[in-house]
Amino acid sequence: METRRIGWIGAGRMGTPMCAHLLDAGHAIKVYDLDQRRLQPLIEAGAQAAASVAELARDSDVVISMIFGDDALLDVVGGEQGLLAGAGHGLVYIDMSTVSPAASARAAAQLASAGIAYLRAPVSGTVAVARNASLSVYVSGPQDIYQACLPLLRRLTGSQTWVGDGDEARLVKLIINIMVHMSTAVIGEALSLGDKAGLDRAMLVDAINDSIVGSRHYAVRADWFKRPETSPPADLALTTKDMDLALDVARRHDAALPIATLVRQYLTMSRNHGLHDKGVMALAMILDRIDPKPEAGS
Repeated sequence: METRRIGWIGAGRMGTPMCAHLLDAGHAIKVYDLDQRRLQPLIEAGAQAAASVAELARDSDVVISMIFGDDALLDVVGGEQGLLAGAGHGLVYIDMSTVSPAASARAAAQLASAGIAYLRAPVSGTVAVARNASLSVYVSGPQDIYQACLPLLRRLTGSQTWVGDGDEARLVKLIINIMVHMSTAVIGEALSLGDKAGLDRAMLVDAINDSIVGSRHYAVRADWFKRPETSPPADLALTTKDMDLALDVARRHDAALPIATLVRQYLTMSRNHGLHDKGVMALAMILDRIDPKPEAGS
């Protein structure tokens, strides 16, 4: 799998550094994005641009995508110029996006009818973690295809876990995402209390990370929790989309998610208070907007 032709779809904040790892490793890559301007850094690094997904599929043995959501996945697979329009029998398709199990299952049926092997491989981590090739990836689909693709996955991620034959990886990723969202809201409440009580925020973040409630999530974002205004731009709409996908799965399985439902309301308030570009970090900032610390002497 190391020497085969690779196609890459999606040159956003996550997709660009991930694809760059494959270029750095010497792979020949053809790239596509709906916004062709976003391809320029990858082209400068040695990638070739494709005019459509179909063209990219015709020239690839393995296609990897990092795209926005359900509609994008179904368009990539079955659109007029999608994979099915250009792929030959035996293509391997790896989607690393966060999408619903239902949309993924629809894509799986279409791909199977065309003889295209399909790995669901959503990743967990920040853009900074993607740049370091330290993302975690959860993969489901045919285990023999997973084993064959491990060299590529190891170029892109720090840990790889196969979780099942079907769409299990989609569920694993959504469950992890809601835990990220809920735990960010939790530390946001803790830091708001600390601020109002006069504690030094940096000291409190370090104390939390040194305690039993510390986590990798809190550690990765420690500097941003100390100074939220320094956190890099992130799309709150993407964070909200992921939460909505998880809540929809919960409804389908008649599972109660009361805390996640409350956090979804925090996301709405975050949007209404101008935190559009803070992504999940908005959940650590929203209480400062709706219940700010009183001014000294007030």
